[in-house]
Amino acid sequence: MNSARAGIAGTRVKRAVITTLMAVGVLLLFAGSASAFSDVKLNSYYVQIQVMSQLKVVDGFGDGRFRPDEPVTRQQFAKMLALAMRIPVSEEDACPFSDVAPSGPGSLYPDNYIAALWRESIVTGVTSTAGSGLFKPGDQISLAQLITMCTRASGRKLAEPSSSYKCTWGNFGAPHWAIARTAQYNGLLREIPLAGVNPWRPATRGEAAALLFNLMGTDPEAVCGCFLGSSSDLVKYFRSKVKSGEKFSVSVEELARLYDVYCRRFGIRADVAWVQMCHETAFGWAIMQGDVRPEQNNFAGIGATGGGVPGNTFATAELGVIAQVVHLAWYVYPDHFDDPYCRMVDSETPITIPGDPRHSSNFGGNGRAHCGGVRTVLDLSGKWATGSGYGAKLKEMMAQVPVTCGW
Repeated sequence: MNSARAGIAGTRVKRAVITTLMAVGVLLLFAGSASAFSDVKLNSYYVQIQVMSQLKVVDGFGDGRFRPDEPVTRQQFAKMLALAMRIPVSEEDACPFSDVAPSGPGSLYPDNYIAALWRESIVTGVTSTAGSGLFKPGDQISLAQLITMCTRASGRKLAEPSSSYKCTWGNFGAPHWAIARTAQYNGLLREIPLAGVNPWRPATRGEAAALLFNLMGTDPEAVCGCFLGSSSDLVKYFRSKVKSGEKFSVSVEELARLYDVYCRRFGIRADVAWVQMCHETAFGWAIMQGDVRPEQNNFAGIGATGGGVPGNTFATAELGVIAQVVHLAWYVYPDHFDDPYCRMVDSETPITIPGDPRHSSNFGGNGRAHCGGVRTVLDLSGKWATGSGYGAKLKEMMAQVPVTCGW
């Protein structure tokens, strides 16, 4: 991002319990809070839309619908992109395009948002028979244009595709085809169907939310979004620090798979939760051991407040992963995520049902369903942990997690 932007007890529980949890999780994914849009429950981009809505990147309509299949305009997407990637926007951002009307004092939309993207070289305008200097803010944005804007807005330098890499669309016209090829190679188009799709057709609101969700995986500080690597990359990072000696109740590979599954389900980046686990457990208690014991399956120190307080105990590694991810969701989202596991569970010993023992409107004293307000790992300092350097340490660790491209 450029300068302008900144177990052991679980072994007593049969593996069938883990399998059942996974199956029930899939069946119940679409149950939960009534706050979700009425027309996206069965949409393939349901999680992505919900995340973007919680973060106030997208909004719905007065009738309670999101309308995921409707087109999005160029000025609408400019605002979404700036909000998703935390690009600073102010009245000082003067729009250079003659066809973008000034919003006036007290409003930044659309001119200041568009100007901020121009400042960052994310948009360059369009060329028409009337010449350059136009943005065409009210035009529907094509899928190709949407991908180009997102690729230019990446929070890190993207890897160049190998010469042998074959993208889905092939050469459909410069400059967008080469940019789309880079985007697909780096995972920005993951879970977005491309085969048989015309890149020049209007992009939909659902596609915009899905692409922004992926793009947030390039933000070096973001908690939400898609980790653009794989569970194997999480294992590679772990093994680069500890060759052996970890004390998990499951293999490192199985643990990484669980993080990948549940982080995707809640819109939390798997690399964020994984490095937090590595930090809190000192890489599976291989380096040192603190108040939390390995047999607790407590990978994030939930309930451990120091001074010998061990915190909560979970019956399985899977339940420990769920609790960590759901607790992160409590910090990130202002309201309940539309998922049955986004709930408070009793602090029994051990905890045997999925949820978060500290998922309470009273926890933190704010009187709301969720704490909300955490957008970056830096925001966790002084909230998740008392130390001022907690978030910076997680950011440092995240930067060391490899991201395999082209799969």
